[in-house]
Amino acid sequence: MYDYLNGLRTDVWRTSGARYNAARRLRRRENLSVFSLALFSAMSGALPFFQKVYAQPGSSLDNYLTTFAVALGIFLLAISLIEWGAKTGAMAEALHKNAEQLNGLRRAIELRLAMAASSGTDVTQTDAVELSEKYEQIKHSCGHNHLPIDDRLFLASNRFAPEFVGPSNAPRLNFFTAIANRASWQMTSLWFFAVLWTVVLAGLFLAFFVDASAVPSVAAKSTVAFVSV
Repeated sequence: MYDYLNGLRTDVWRTSGARYNAARRLRRRENLSVFSLALFSAMSGALPFFQKVYAQPGSSLDNYLTTFAVALGIFLLAISLIEWGAKTGAMAEALHKNAEQLNGLRRAIELRLAMAASSGTDVTQTDAVELSEKYEQIKHSCGHNHLPIDDRLFLASNRFAPEFVGPSNAPRLNFFTAIANRASWQMTSLWFFAVLWTVVLAGLFLAFFVDASAVPSVAAKSTVAFVSV
């Protein structure tokens, strides 16, 4: 029973660590969302002033900026609804709270193991069943779960821990896999906004290639009208 409870302690530690990582990942996504949406809103408000100053009415640049401003407004509304529906802040709070509860259970298991070791007695079956049921209860009390990438980050961060090393005390997770896991976890919360910023900045960059002087003059219109008559 002692070995079983020791393994349960590792499982609780691993689950709580993964959920801490999930909470951090979701909070980062929420911060990036607020920052990006705020800047997108500022850009959407600044575009009409830029258009008024630099684009002649009826020019190609004027038409392009009008189209881009409308598209950016629709884009901003859609992203806002997506982020509102994701509720990443509430999910992060729930996962963090669950990780704290699991951390408390881990300390209780460690105390029971220490008491058994100091008294020279084995862990009773009742204690093992009770703590195992408590673990399942706390784990399932959270309506959200961490992603596998959160668990892989935990293993990468603790690959030298005695629980995760091989018989020769070498980590089961090699250096390059650990680096890849860390990079993947970082990109999980960044890639969505990286794509958004790439699309928006590419749209702004294309404005420099639009001919701002391509506006039909009044004289040109009169000539065309005269020829057509």
